[in-house]
Amino acid sequence: MNKSMIRYLLSKLLLLEAALMIVPLIVAALYREESAVFFSILATMGLLCLLGGLGVLIKPKNYHIYTKEALLIVALCWVLWSFFGALPFVFTGQIPNFIDAFFETSSGFTTTGATILADTAALSPALMFWRSFAHLIGGMGVLVFALAIMENSKNSHLEVMRAEVPGPVFGKMVSRLKDTAQILYFIYLAMFALFTLILWLAGLPFYDSLITAMGTAGTGGFAVYNDSIAHYNSSLITNLVSLGMLAFGVNFNLYYFLLLRKFKVFFKDEELHTYIKIVLVAAGLIALNVLGLYDNVRQGLEYVFFQVSATITTTGYGITDISGWPLFSQVILLLLMFVGGSAGSTAGGFKVMRSLILAKITKNQVMSTLYPNRMMSLHINHETIDKETQNGVLKYLALYVIFLLGLIFFLSLDNNNFMTVFSAAASCMNNIGPMLGTTDNFAIFNPLSKVLLSFAMIAGRLEIYPMLLFFIPKTWSKI
Repeated sequence: MNKSMIRYLLSKLLLLEAALMIVPLIVAALYREESAVFFSILATMGLLCLLGGLGVLIKPKNYHIYTKEALLIVALCWVLWSFFGALPFVFTGQIPNFIDAFFETSSGFTTTGATILADTAALSPALMFWRSFAHLIGGMGVLVFALAIMENSKNSHLEVMRAEVPGPVFGKMVSRLKDTAQILYFIYLAMFALFTLILWLAGLPFYDSLITAMGTAGTGGFAVYNDSIAHYNSSLITNLVSLGMLAFGVNFNLYYFLLLRKFKVFFKDEELHTYIKIVLVAAGLIALNVLGLYDNVRQGLEYVFFQVSATITTTGYGITDISGWPLFSQVILLLLMFVGGSAGSTAGGFKVMRSLILAKITKNQVMSTLYPNRMMSLHINHETIDKETQNGVLKYLALYVIFLLGLIFFLSLDNNNFMTVFSAAASCMNNIGPMLGTTDNFAIFNPLSKVLLSFAMIAGRLEIYPMLLFFIPKTWSKI
């Protein structure tokens, strides 16, 4: 175990978080906020600089990182960033309870969008910006961003990036890891900037455009107002956000192929086809089930497409009260929570690629009973999916179900509504945000439940393994 490298890299990441807090500090200055807001941000930055500065004083002799160190670094980074990111809310008293602030910040960085706030508009502009800025940072990954800007000539951080990037497989787009991280973030930030501009030209105030674009790009869902996108009462804004959410739910590797003008690779991608088919089928079924609830068919279709887009991409924006929808439609949305977006996107969930692999494994198992002597192989995009990857998907499914059931079990001690408990667990594990079965937010849970849900959000974003290792005592005994 390379203890010095864990300490050194985490210290650099704390310094990076301090640097990122300059952005909400600038927002506070532009809005001429009260001194308490400046103090809260500066005090947090000072604490981060002190701890990070002390940690980088002694450089490690060995820069190599093994898989276990990578998983620990990823888990610790997300917990520490959420911990320190919560402090400005506590220092100002805008979220006076630290557990609530930790929940809110974890929800921001993991792009979950779950909230304990009764009135989001009560936050000061700078802290509302920091809350949504966490979506933008966490969307593509905290450490992907770090690796994009940190010097790493020995390419030793491959395991760190592999541990954080979501999906059943990870591959570098180019030979140097740093270049891969930079390409991902260039595409991501370019799309975010373009979407911000589009929303601004469509009529949103610039600040609202930034907040909405950060929530869309990170597929997080934090909005300026409690009634989310419905506040703007605009079909144009609603449809733009629907398309934006779907765009950020696509594997970003495919956008890189578009830049290389490899259009055939993009348009023939099997995961992309499956993703689009799921959206269309789900929207069609829900539309047939709920259109009778609306006087205006156009508005009904608009709401359905928006909610399907918000759910499958785990963005969690709201446009209408879905608690009034028939149970059939709510169950479809619940299933979409689990499916999630594409691997390599900013969306959460189980991922379309894993679902596709599982479907093909099931098909092969059925066919093998009919033709026991036939050799069954599994292909996606004309490439063979090896047994190791298939077994990895099955193992992850088993671990995912165990974690989800355990979370439901503990939450049931705090709430008697099964749909609320089940959807709260599914919402946090899949980084989606809203709950079904209630119009309340996560403030209804007790402090222990909020802590569990906070760690569930981080575990869901990191796809369980880093957080599992984080809580295994034997891991720490060897550090």
